[in-house]
Amino acid sequence: AEVTLFDKNIKPIAYINYVDDDLTIYMWDGIPVAYLEESGLIYHFNGQFLGWYMNGVIYDKEGYAVAAKKGVVRGEIKMNETYAESVIKGVKHVKPIPHVHSLKPKTPSFRDKWSETSLTDFFLPQ
Repeated sequence: AEVTLFDKNIKPIAYINYVDDDLTIYMWDGIPVAYLEESGLIYHFNGQFLGWYMNGVIYDKEGYAVAAKKGVVRGEIKMNETYAESVIKGVKHVKPIPHVHSLKPKTPSFRDKWSETSLTDFFLPQ
């Protein structure tokens, strides 16, 4: 199964592939950008900690939302009316081998407000 992730403009930008053992997150064009652990921690393949996936929302390190799945409606996050997922997804590229994790920062208070960071920038390695 796959879960589509919509950005603050309610456009489908990425998705989580639950078929993979390590829950890979792909951009819509098929490029693997990160992976998700069972605990909700999100890591770049270079090992860098990126954020959390909690209750259908991806949060950045400050606790602000950068994406959410359809149906999430809390505070500024309103995913009840999303754009159609009509755009064909790109072929999945080969996943890189994950590196050793960086240390995760202290978990912030998760806010139902949008981050200044776009979902695309969220996945860029620092």
